[in-house]
Amino acid sequence: MTLITYLTRVHFADGVLEEALRSEMERNGKCRPLIIAEESDLTGDMSEPFLSSLPIRIRAECFSAVPHRASEAAARDIALRYRSQDCDVLIAYGSSRVMDLAKVARIAIAYDEPIAALSADEGGAQRISERVPDLYSIPGVLGFASAITDYTRVKLDNGGQVLLSSRHLIPTVAICDPTLTLGASPQDTACAAAGILARGVDAYLSPGYNPPADGMALDALRRAVNNVQVVLRDDDLAARREMMAGGLNSSLALQKGPCAVHAISNAVASVSATPIDPIAMGGVLIPHLARIYERMESDRIANVRHSLSLADGEALSDGLMGVLQSLPIARSLAELGLSSINLPKAADLAARDRAVSNAPIHMDKRVILELLYAAHGQAAPRKTAIG
Repeated sequence: MTLITYLTRVHFADGVLEEALRSEMERNGKCRPLIIAEESDLTGDMSEPFLSSLPIRIRAECFSAVPHRASEAAARDIALRYRSQDCDVLIAYGSSRVMDLAKVARIAIAYDEPIAALSADEGGAQRISERVPDLYSIPGVLGFASAITDYTRVKLDNGGQVLLSSRHLIPTVAICDPTLTLGASPQDTACAAAGILARGVDAYLSPGYNPPADGMALDALRRAVNNVQVVLRDDDLAARREMMAGGLNSSLALQKGPCAVHAISNAVASVSATPIDPIAMGGVLIPHLARIYERMESDRIANVRHSLSLADGEALSDGLMGVLQSLPIARSLAELGLSSINLPKAADLAARDRAVSNAPIHMDKRVILELLYAAHGQAAPRKTAIG
């Protein structure tokens, strides 16, 4: 069985890309795709298996000027090209930033009004409809944070940002082919594992009631911790498949909604003078978030510890730190290039983000600032410390 239908159509199998992409395009009468991918994915080692999977005798447009964060300007550029070339489907291939940009482009193609007018704060969840064009997502090793989610953030032309959220933003089809992740760098592989851990832990501990999402979050954690070292050591296809399954399930678990790690990562990215990968940031933040969550008494903490195969008596935060420190990724926000001078502003932005209310305990600016100083690798100034 290679087809799963949960929220959307998901093809999952080794080497399924060519068969799935061609069958979906033929099934839906699509013949003029606009492909959104980073330049490296259109010209590097993984470009050939992707480009050769496209049906014969179709003429595809490509957009590779993908910004570090999805922007209104880039989405409008895509919309202009989509309309002028009579395209009939979007294909997003590669990283989460590609998936996010493709979602914004769907809005820009379908609606002439300003993108901010369709934000979640302006009732976009009700106003965004099925008139948006179809989107096929083909996630690479770093694509699962956005591959099957119903929201994205967009940087506006005026420098601000808004959250777009609608079930109509979920990709029409997702094609998950583990062979596309073979050969991924150790850094990207480790970053992907850190993202699975961050999404899985935060989604499971968030207070919303969604048993299927909870089950998938815990399953994602098990697959990640059991396979990441195998992948880093041997680039084994079976372990790659398990990692991709973990990425898929961690993405599906986000049906509980954006969580605290999302709010804080987005805030940090917004204030940083240099681009920071939000997936890598999630790996830095999640042990410190777990340390705050441990202040509450909950059996759910024990369930996460069990899924991570932590030793008896080992704190969740310490266990996560141990797993992450064994990976070739940044250990702190300082290593990611964030100046500590920006931490108070990031804490203020995160505290005002609606996603932070999805944390299992109340997190105000003071708590978030304490977390950010710890994640940066230094003690918080006395006036911000808690307790």
